[in-house]
Amino acid sequence: MPGPRQGNRRKDRDTFNSKPLQKTRQPAKQPEKQSEKQSERQTTRKPSTDKDNKDSLDSGPIDLSTTIPLPLQQLLLDVFKTALLSAPANPPNGETEPQDEAAPLDIKSLIQTIKSHLYQRDFDSAFTEAGEDLLRAYALRWSAARALGYAGIFKAVLRWMRLEEEGAEKGDSPSGSSVRSSTRAVCLGGGAGAEIVALAAAWRDLEIDAGVAALAEGVAGASLDENERTGGEENGAASLAETGTAVSQSQSQSQSPGLVVSAVDIADWSVVVERLSKTVTSPNVPTPPTSTFQPPLMSGCDGSQDDRSGISVSFSRSDLLVLPESDLKDVLLGSEHTASASTSLLVTLMFTLNELFSTSMAKTTGLLLRMTEILPSGAVLLVVDSPGSYSTLKLGKGKDGAVQERQYPMKFLLDHALLSVTEGKWERVLTQDSRWWRRDAARLRYEVGEGAGLEDMRYQLHVYRRL
Repeated sequence: MPGPRQGNRRKDRDTFNSKPLQKTRQPAKQPEKQSEKQSERQTTRKPSTDKDNKDSLDSGPIDLSTTIPLPLQQLLLDVFKTALLSAPANPPNGETEPQDEAAPLDIKSLIQTIKSHLYQRDFDSAFTEAGEDLLRAYALRWSAARALGYAGIFKAVLRWMRLEEEGAEKGDSPSGSSVRSSTRAVCLGGGAGAEIVALAAAWRDLEIDAGVAALAEGVAGASLDENERTGGEENGAASLAETGTAVSQSQSQSQSPGLVVSAVDIADWSVVVERLSKTVTSPNVPTPPTSTFQPPLMSGCDGSQDDRSGISVSFSRSDLLVLPESDLKDVLLGSEHTASASTSLLVTLMFTLNELFSTSMAKTTGLLLRMTEILPSGAVLLVVDSPGSYSTLKLGKGKDGAVQERQYPMKFLLDHALLSVTEGKWERVLTQDSRWWRRDAARLRYEVGEGAGLEDMRYQLHVYRRL
């Protein structure tokens, strides 16, 4: 009997309506046009804020107003469309000749089927026992929109992790030099692909920011004394060339950080993950030639010592609640337990933790306690879920024969496990009970079929660091 579902697939009124599709939602009324420069500045770097975000803002070290530029958001969507919309032209019955053309998914029909399963709470049919077409349709409909929202969150968290790491290294080294480590991201319940593509987009934007910072530092440190300023164009050009060479060498030496993403889920998302990971590293994603972000979204790597500058993606199918200790250690640290002091470790539970608590409060608490013992000092746990999520604990029958139940907020259960039961082993870095991420509906294009439009995302967020 298959285990409970995991991943970002919750029946949630804040994210999607699980009733069978009746009518395509009409797009929201478009805002009035702004000047091109003003619109670009506001939509690419500063998300719209609202009263809900301001009221819930917690003055922590992570800036959740961070987002990725609009052209990069569009490339993210194009990766989903290219990877999942059309079926590969595989030859049937072992024939050697491929078919003439690929067949696109019947998105409308597949989404209706998914919503029907969810409405009946038949999660096995929707995910665990679903075929490839159904899982691809789900990822096109829900994972793409989630990835847009996740990208800004991941960028903010990863940037904070880098700053913390660099600050620690500067404190240990009088010269202030720092070599950025590789990062391992373990996405528990991340089979549907949103985390994988969002991490790639966030990483690319961070690398651009790091390159700009290195260039600015190199230019600022260039020697421009009076003799060089009066030495004519030839000496000036030579000075600038030396500066550019130094910056390039600095960037080359610091290009050791790679991104290793490991997705784990109870359903078999292997085909979806393979398609997305290949498309993330492919230069063949249709993109307007005028876009400032051209494919590939990230370069690929094999995870070896000689090639760590790109992204490496893997997927494993596991039921986290019954996973043996040794297997859980492999999931979190890698099969060879390669996570070390030179590797930053981020573990994510994106719209997953409350599902696990709802399945078994005791087993999920046990999972968090086992993770605490396995994860090294400095590891970061990121939890994102729907605001107001709670789980129900059955206490047995009362005197009248009725089942006694008690409801617990997910945040309470999480804090109880990490900050009370394992007191002194975690610190809470940031917590927010409710935030909105809002898409730019007027400027993002995502035409993959009827009923598969984009939507905003409301969420709660909690960040912990292992002490």
